[in-house]
Amino acid sequence: MLPRTRASSSDGRATARPWRHARDGAMFAAAMENDELDCLTCGACCRTGHDGRILVPAQDLVRWRAIGRDDLCAQLQPGHFGELAFATRDDGACVHLGTDASPHACRIYEDRGTTCREFERGSWQCREFRRDLGVDR
Repeated sequence: MLPRTRASSSDGRATARPWRHARDGAMFAAAMENDELDCLTCGACCRTGHDGRILVPAQDLVRWRAIGRDDLCAQLQPGHFGELAFATRDDGACVHLGTDASPHACRIYEDRGTTCREFERGSWQCREFRRDLGVDR
C-alpha cells in the first residue's frame, strides 16, 4: 500500500500530494516488508489449527457443496465458537497443507475457506504465527 494522497487547492484546482503523517512512512515500510514475505516458504498460519482455530463458516460449506467438493465438508473438526474448523494432523497443521511441489503450499488453494482467503500476509496475526513457529525472531 502506497501512502495516500489528498486533494488540496487554494484556487479551486485539485492537486494530489502525499499525506505527511509519521504513520504513512511506517505503513509504507510495512507494505514493502510484507512483499518480502513468501507464504510458500512459511505456512505458519496453516500450522496453528490444532485446537480448531482455522474456522470454516457455513457459507464455505454451502459453496463447497455447490461445486461438488463434499470431500472438504468431510474433513472438518469442531472449532471455536461452535463453528467447524479444518481438520488437523497430529502436528497441528491443516490436513490440506503440503503438496508435491511444496510442503507449505495448500492442496485446496483454489477452493480454500473464507478464513484462509481473508488472512493477510504480513498482518499482526501472520507475524505472531511466524514468531511462534520460529520463522521470525
